[in-house]
Amino acid sequence: MDLNERIKDTGLFFPIDPGPSAQIGGMVGTNCSGTNAVKYGTMRDWVVNLTVVLSDGTILKTRRRPRKSSAGYNLNSLFVGSEGTLGFVTEATLKLAPIPEHTGIAVVTFPSVKAAATMAIEVIRRGVPISAVEILDEVLMSVINRMGATSRKWNEVPTLFFKFSGSDAIVKDSIAQVQSISKKHHANGFQYESDPEKQKALWSARKEALWSMMALRETDGHVWSTDVAVPLSRVSELIGQFACSVIPFMDITHLSQTYPRKNLSSWVYLVVFWGT
Repeated sequence: MDLNERIKDTGLFFPIDPGPSAQIGGMVGTNCSGTNAVKYGTMRDWVVNLTVVLSDGTILKTRRRPRKSSAGYNLNSLFVGSEGTLGFVTEATLKLAPIPEHTGIAVVTFPSVKAAATMAIEVIRRGVPISAVEILDEVLMSVINRMGATSRKWNEVPTLFFKFSGSDAIVKDSIAQVQSISKKHHANGFQYESDPEKQKALWSARKEALWSMMALRETDGHVWSTDVAVPLSRVSELIGQFACSVIPFMDITHLSQTYPRKNLSSWVYLVVFWGT
């Protein structure tokens, strides 16, 4: 995001990692999270203060001066995620985090989405210190190839994308644990990169997923992107039910919170919105 590009020389960064078109105001309004939520949480965790204009014109600051207070409402938490229903946010003060010493990206392929989801859930339940884990299904991997959105061709199979960050020892240990768990769940392949430029190439499929879907639609078509949330224990079941449905869809799943993002086809949009 532009913010991180501007502050990169300070040794700090803003860790919330939403879609490429997100802006700070919208991120506050929706309490967005993005791919880094496994380690860094949601927008609510990184807002220090908001300047808000209420419907009657009153201007207020949401920050509490005392570090500890049990009196009154937590106005930051109240306004973050309110989607503009309580007032207009005109200014936001955000916390920043130190840029990690070491980072890594791993891409793991599987014979089925269920196998990928089951493996990712085990990684999370074991408490392996990862920064992000995302599932892209075989349909979406195929679309990314067809659209030529990245510099490489991908195996068109269910794929997990992992981010790692921390000290050199923590990153190496986390990678070893993830690789071991992936073998247990019969992964087809495991690729890891520590070089920053090669990391960008590995993560590019995840970053380009939405734009690839948008490019695939017909001239007058629509892509309907929606999120659903389920307990971690029900992720595999939910993905399996979608796979058995008659609705064409492509799947991106954040395995941290957990909410799969279902991107439905144009004809579903027409059925739902226009009754055709």
